[in-house]
Amino acid sequence: MSWNQQIGKKFNKQQILNYIFSKRIVSRGEIIEEIGLKKATVANLVTELIEDRLIVEDGKDFSTGGRRSRLLRFNETAGFALGIDIGVNYLYGAVFNLKGEIVFDNLQLVPTIQLDAYLKSILDLIKLLMENVPPSPFSIVGLGVAVPGSVNKDGVIIIAPNLRWENFDISSYLRDHFDFPIYISNEANAGAYAEYIFENNKETSNLLYLSIGIGLGVGIIIDHNIYLGVNGYSGESGHAIIHMNGRKCTCGRNGCWEAYASEYALIHDATYMLKERELTLEQIITLAEEGNEDVIQLFKETGYYIGLGITNLIQTFNPEKIIIGNRIIKAQKFIEQSILDTIHSNTMHFQRDNYSVQFSKLKDRAIALGAASFIIDQFIQLPFD
Repeated sequence: MSWNQQIGKKFNKQQILNYIFSKRIVSRGEIIEEIGLKKATVANLVTELIEDRLIVEDGKDFSTGGRRSRLLRFNETAGFALGIDIGVNYLYGAVFNLKGEIVFDNLQLVPTIQLDAYLKSILDLIKLLMENVPPSPFSIVGLGVAVPGSVNKDGVIIIAPNLRWENFDISSYLRDHFDFPIYISNEANAGAYAEYIFENNKETSNLLYLSIGIGLGVGIIIDHNIYLGVNGYSGESGHAIIHMNGRKCTCGRNGCWEAYASEYALIHDATYMLKERELTLEQIITLAEEGNEDVIQLFKETGYYIGLGITNLIQTFNPEKIIIGNRIIKAQKFIEQSILDTIHSNTMHFQRDNYSVQFSKLKDRAIALGAASFIIDQFIQLPFD
């Protein structure tokens, strides 16, 4: 077989795999019709994909006469991806099959953000995930790690203010310990990608995902693609100034959106108001559920600031959908109406019918799932290399 023939065969095989991956279940006839390859070519390449254990036969196609052929589906257990969500006050990891379904996960609180201690927790978590990967043809296809900070395209953390990490090459650090592919992303980008891929949002060409935890970041999808900017630093909207000479932010500046509209801001305000030692988000929610009017009002004020920032994003991006995610969704019932009212009051009349604001249905698994999905995509594109 000539070099050109080899390249052509690989391309056709990749097309077939991509098509099957994108569908729940397909017939050989659908592949022939959709991709435009000859019947014999499809038959041969499908046989190879079955032998590679990337696809499996499942059920039988409808037939108007003659023998029915077996239907085909992607083998979601051909391999498994690891996804890790590095939070400021938590660390979450999961093992996902190639369709993004969790087969094992682990959530742990992190008592310190000191780099060496945190890195040990990350390594221990990865080892725990590896121990819980089921047997499969391709085993672990890679590790995706989502970080709450500015990450360049080489996987270097330029700055993660709430972790107090700067210029740390976490990608190289992890590669020194593990020999599978590793992809480092910003946590808001990972959340946005998971929402786009797994929540029937592929028809939404322009989507924003707000990751609101201790910090606040925005994952941006424009024309069906993650927008990273020139160096990969896009979406640091939490550090957009909304109050000149306002509150001190963890980044060192004053008046950042994050200083008013994050879990950190809520904890700071509640602790000061109630004259308590530092509270947790869960404790503050409990107080609201018990009817504490001051705390309920505090949630409304937080919702106001979240809504104010979202209004600015609507004016800038004109998105079809804004999805609010990360830990703040635990407080949805106390902040949602305030967010929506603020957006409605501050957007222009012609904008109000052109967007929707939702809370993430993926909840606390969105970021780790998105991180793993970047790895799954790489695997699907490169299994024949």
